[in-house]
Amino acid sequence: MNTVIKYDKGWYQALDQIALMVKDLPNDKLKNNYSFDGLMVDEWFAVSIYEGAFSSIAWREYWGNNCRILNRFFKLPDYRFTNTKGLISQETLNMIEQQLDAAKTLGFDCAFMSRETKTQAFNHYKKYLPQVWNCPKEKYRMTKKDYQHIAWTPINSNTLIMENQNG
Repeated sequence: MNTVIKYDKGWYQALDQIALMVKDLPNDKLKNNYSFDGLMVDEWFAVSIYEGAFSSIAWREYWGNNCRILNRFFKLPDYRFTNTKGLISQETLNMIEQQLDAAKTLGFDCAFMSRETKTQAFNHYKKYLPQVWNCPKEKYRMTKKDYQHIAWTPINSNTLIMENQNG
């Protein structure tokens, strides 16, 4: 597992590795999101890579001084597995820890993960995460028109200031 902050040594090599991982994606519904152009790497402030997988730390103006971790989390099909116990893999735990450390270094107030679906997965998985994760009921702005559920944790501030569906 290696997490690289934007423009630090290894940044462009990490992007090259990701481009290789996604270059031959099957033509399915996620191809647009995970093709190299669809990844929107210009929004990335750091990237984590391990064999056959990656995710990034991303930032958009809608998020204030908060960042999304596990952004575009992707595993090549040969590296995916079925997890019947609903546990979080050690690689994912390491990725979260490294991304939270990078987000702290980058000066973000809070980090969040987002999902289009309800927060049940967050409430389940936060039991396995060592940090305190908050799962608000309202959705938060992800794009100009889209709101999603989030789980967030404090980094350099204990207050999440970010636009939600209630204003």
